[in-house]
Amino acid sequence: MEDKLDILFQYWNKFDSKVLVSDVRQTETIDIENLIAETTKFCRYSGRLTWILLDWMIRNVDKINIYKLLQITKINGDITVLGLISDLAKQKRDDLNLEFIIKSSKPNAEKEVFFYRVSQSKLATKLTMEQNLPIYDKWNFYCNELRYLTKENELLNRKLA
Repeated sequence: MEDKLDILFQYWNKFDSKVLVSDVRQTETIDIENLIAETTKFCRYSGRLTWILLDWMIRNVDKINIYKLLQITKINGDITVLGLISDLAKQKRDDLNLEFIIKSSKPNAEKEVFFYRVSQSKLATKLTMEQNLPIYDKWNFYCNELRYLTKENELLNRKLA
């Protein structure tokens, strides 16, 4: 698993991402739609990878062939994760491409903890379920991370100020 994640980080290093890698290695050429689709399969294993994809989508969604991305993700990726990431990105950038991805995606088949490592801990799972963010409910996941992105959190911060 770590090797696959490292390869994905190497790919992201070649695109306009903010990923840091200890050493830059040669990788095959990959287009952004395939990289995003591949990344959606592994986001649930790595919070870092999730952040990288989310940040890239916020800044660069207009550089994607959305139809190609959706087609590839349905075959070689996780369409639910793509929908969730797009929904999170839409909290920071209102964009028709993100909206189209969200509408073309579907929630997870059953409700479960988003990050696999969190689900391995009874305490972390309990806290995640108790502090779940509404945006994750929409996608049938439990997660309390990326709180700063949600509109609900912005409203709470304004009330506290």
